[in-house]
Amino acid sequence: MDVTVEHNAPATMRDGTVLRADVYRPATGGPYPVLLSRLPYGKSVPRFVALLDPLALARSGFIVVMQDTRGRYASEGEWEPWTYEADDGYDTVRWAAALPDSNGRVGMIGMSYFGNTHWTAALSKPPELTAIAPQITWSDPHDGLFGRGGAVELGLTMPWSLLQGIDTLMRRHADDPAALGPALGALVHDVDQLRPATYWELPAGRHPAFQRHEVPELGFEHALRDPQWSAACSGGGTPGGGRPAQPETGGLVRRLLPGHARQLRREPRRGAPGHPDHGPLDAH
Repeated sequence: MDVTVEHNAPATMRDGTVLRADVYRPATGGPYPVLLSRLPYGKSVPRFVALLDPLALARSGFIVVMQDTRGRYASEGEWEPWTYEADDGYDTVRWAAALPDSNGRVGMIGMSYFGNTHWTAALSKPPELTAIAPQITWSDPHDGLFGRGGAVELGLTMPWSLLQGIDTLMRRHADDPAALGPALGALVHDVDQLRPATYWELPAGRHPAFQRHEVPELGFEHALRDPQWSAACSGGGTPGGGRPAQPETGGLVRRLLPGHARQLRREPRRGAPGHPDHGPLDAH
């Protein structure tokens, strides 16, 4: 089956911010169900395109939508991890359901951050969302993501936040190449020096590296400033009634597996249809 690809298709959110997606469609026939993935890592980055294989999915009879989340790569807005994912997920599901050749039914696919965007979208209950398939993601962000037992997860927070800062700096200095080079060099230096130096800077709860580069951090510091905010990136409060079916996959990623398993044990009590599957995956 031939496939057509529409790059940077615009979806306007409720506040007017435009998020952009690559849309893979079977070239003929339809209507087709939609598979949606919302990720902060670059919808066109080969690693993630290969991971989801949208061409193969489209050849199997799906419209596949890969969207840059707010403030990332081709999408407008400010990058603030987790903050907008519930509302943006709701608006994007409704937009995707109305795409040409769609049959109005939307499922979501992805892992880690873009697995958690399934749960945050499901919380907002867009009527067209019929299935989600989160992989190696989490339930409570304070149980292996932001921290554990009240201590910050520096081993995840530091490299993740700094590496996501590369796109932030490229957007900030897009019109000033002379400033971009030194800014990227300084950030990469802090990543290279994580073990001997950057991890050990204090205070850990307001880390100097994030202040130096003016990049958003994963969420530990934000949660300290605003405890209610952390509920925005939790799958633990997802309601059961009217909830989409969800086959879930958890890999043996030690920092995320305990919370993910606890979330799965709660699902049958909520009446949520699902099928958990745990197995060994490459650590990351």
